[in-house]
Amino acid sequence: MTFVFVAIPLIVKLIIKSLDYPKHVQNFAMLSTLPLVIVGLTVVCLRYGEKPRWQWGLKTTKLSHIDINVNDYKKSVLFYDLILLSLGWEKIVSRVEHTAYTDGTLKIIINPVDEKFKGEGFHRKHVGLNHLAIYAPTKDIVDEFHNEILVANEIPVLYNGPAGDKDYYSVYFEDPDRIKLEVVYAPHYCEKNYWPNTVENNFDPNA
Repeated sequence: MTFVFVAIPLIVKLIIKSLDYPKHVQNFAMLSTLPLVIVGLTVVCLRYGEKPRWQWGLKTTKLSHIDINVNDYKKSVLFYDLILLSLGWEKIVSRVEHTAYTDGTLKIIINPVDEKFKGEGFHRKHVGLNHLAIYAPTKDIVDEFHNEILVANEIPVLYNGPAGDKDYYSVYFEDPDRIKLEVVYAPHYCEKNYWPNTVENNFDPNA
């Protein structure tokens, strides 16, 4: 859309120029297309983009990184290459002792587990990590990820596939060590006026 926004006025000017009109007519024709192009671009963004809302600056997380120890290091790195790189993350370090990915703010680091701890396995019902959720920018990308990454690579999907609504839409699956992962579209997830932050409190740790 940015390319179209820039290209249309230039194309109009070139057409007028090819007809041997004077320069001031060329410039007028080019500038007169800008309001129409801006209106068209706005309509497309409203129709296909996220719902407009006021934001102060760029929102970032204060969470620095997540380390995951894995049994089969090579298998897990190949798995997270497939999952994270397809969602726009970047692999910034790949070493024998660790591999790191980033979305520009948060890092996920994969480590080979010490030999003496291999085979003990992971269970999300035990004390510790339950699951790891990764944002997707739209609902359509959640569906595309499900079809083109999970299904296409025969990665088992939990809970019958993608589900949810316009405020929270996700798909769940497991990594090679059975750590549960979630890819989720949730544009208002940390805002107080949206689910699940609107449920009634029923626990007071000081009581």
